[in-house]
Amino acid sequence: MTNRENILLEKVGKELPFGVPENYFNQFALQIEDQIGHKHVVGRNVFKSWMFMAAMFVGVVVMGQLFYASHQRTLARNADNYETYVLSQVDETSLVDYYVDESNK
Repeated sequence: MTNRENILLEKVGKELPFGVPENYFNQFALQIEDQIGHKHVVGRNVFKSWMFMAAMFVGVVVMGQLFYASHQRTLARNADNYETYVLSQVDETSLVDYYVDESNK
C-alpha cells in the first residue's frame, strides 16, 4: 500500500495547485472596509440610549403597578378574613341585641 501511495505522490508531486495573491491577507481588512463603507452615526447611539432609558422607565412603572395591585388584593383578603373571624366569634343573638338596643346609638 505504501508503494502505491509513493507512486501516486511522485505522479502528482508536492506542489500545491492553488495559490493566494501577494499581500492578500495584509490588504484583506482594508478592502472589506472599503466595500462596506463604514459610516459612523452619532445620532443612532444617542437614540439607542434614550430608547433604553424609556424602556427601563416603562418597566419600572409596570412592575410598580403589579406590586401595588398585589398589595391591594392582599389587604382586601385580610379584611375579608378579619370580618369572617369577628362574625365567627359573635353569635346571632348578640348582634340582634346590639342593633336593637337604643343606648348604643
